[in-house]
Amino acid sequence: TVRQVACKECREVTLFMGRYDLEDQPKYESATCKIYNALDLGGSQATTSRPTTVVMKFIAKEEHFVNEMQARRNNDGSPRFSAEFVTPDLDSYRADRDIGYANGCKRWKPHGADANLLPDYCVVMERGERSLLEAMNAENLSSKSKDLQRR
Repeated sequence: TVRQVACKECREVTLFMGRYDLEDQPKYESATCKIYNALDLGGSQATTSRPTTVVMKFIAKEEHFVNEMQARRNNDGSPRFSAEFVTPDLDSYRADRDIGYANGCKRWKPHGADANLLPDYCVVMERGERSLLEAMNAENLSSKSKDLQRR
């Protein structure tokens, strides 16, 4: 895309945090989070020109973000689970600790929208071939929870 070949200064302006090409609409949205598909084009220190497909889970409350990270990581920061079974997180951001992320949240808006402030916390993960719900539907799996089926 044009964003992939743009100069550094243009990428800083057109990409979220100068690095992520977010889709305009969330793939999933709830009261506590928004999940967007994105291309990670790498920051200014990128060692590869090949973009990585990711999902960015923007989380509204610090408590939920901390719970997410504790579920994914050991106290020493290492992954708790094998990447074979759980989609690994590639990065995480907090607006209270990362001014670049905080500014990106304030500036980013979908094309044609007046504003779309993103939540203060984010987990970046590899994008799988399909979501849990898509897998359940494709494999004809059922859930005891009607709420999970509804989503």
